[in-house]
Amino acid sequence: MLYRILLYFHILFFSYSVHSSPLYQIQTEDFAPYAYELPNGEIDGMALDIIHWMLDDLAIDSPILMLPWARAVHNTRTKNWNVLFSVARTPEREDWFQWVGPFYSDEILLFRKKTIGTPPPSPTTIKQYGLVLVTRDYPEEKILTQQGYRNLAYTTNPSISLKMLLGNRAEYLALGKAALPCLLAKEKINIETIESTGISIHSTELYIAMSKSTPTSEVQRWQNSLDKLKSSSMYEKFINETRHCQ
Repeated sequence: MLYRILLYFHILFFSYSVHSSPLYQIQTEDFAPYAYELPNGEIDGMALDIIHWMLDDLAIDSPILMLPWARAVHNTRTKNWNVLFSVARTPEREDWFQWVGPFYSDEILLFRKKTIGTPPPSPTTIKQYGLVLVTRDYPEEKILTQQGYRNLAYTTNPSISLKMLLGNRAEYLALGKAALPCLLAKEKINIETIESTGISIHSTELYIAMSKSTPTSEVQRWQNSLDKLKSSSMYEKFINETRHCQ
């Protein structure tokens, strides 16, 4: 009888331990290539790959919901055990959440045709002598102008800009790092054809936002998982996956 009682409490304790971890509400918005809805209603995306890996690593079994941005932000600000990605960490939002990341830094860089043995130019040199391709009405158009780039060649879309660059109709192309693999895949151009000059025009770091009430130990556990992923080869695979080209 004593053995059965001890066995019962052992099973009860084990069951409690397994199910005592919180059930998160994990949310994102429709914003390719980070997250987007497939025709069959499932959610995919580069950020989804990262989050799925982390959930497996953390042994968390919670669904991922795609919600309107305002509702997802409200949920994460006002409710416990809510998670939202992908979130730019701005001064206004700093006290709204607890933060894990960054899981990705989306940069607007200046690219050029790949050359061998030619050192990268300085921003001053490009501002004075270089012709930079930019898609009209994209954020980088305003940013380049504000930073003093005067020799700009405007196009209606990044595909045209890329073709003009490869056709030697300009020396440089302003493009978001996240957009590059998809653009090259779409145009069937080898990724080795162009290279970064190393000049960053603008950078936005994307984070995982967690409810303010989330225990610090749990936030750190998520951060440790992300750090482990970023130090592995899987991270590069996730961010360069061209199936997310929409």
